[in-house]
Amino acid sequence: MASRHLDISCGKCGEFILSYRKEGSGQLIRLYLDKIQEPKSLASLKSKGKKSQIPSLVCPECNLQIGHPMEHERSRLAYRMIKGAFKKSGG
Repeated sequence: MASRHLDISCGKCGEFILSYRKEGSGQLIRLYLDKIQEPKSLASLKSKGKKSQIPSLVCPECNLQIGHPMEHERSRLAYRMIKGAFKKSGG
């Protein structure tokens, strides 16, 4: 399965949020924490054990909420992305 690099930015103000390695085709519905590459503060969240220890994904510039913490299959930590709250480029 091919992977591609995406830069995610705020859909409201355009501020850079994170770099992500997406696998597969299709829409970006979930961001798996183990595929976040930058910034290190978000990439390090993969070591947290529970959804309750993960903060919501918000823009550092305008505080727009971009994603909600969730657990996917086999307790894999991720963010459920809010449609329209972010822009993606690259890939």
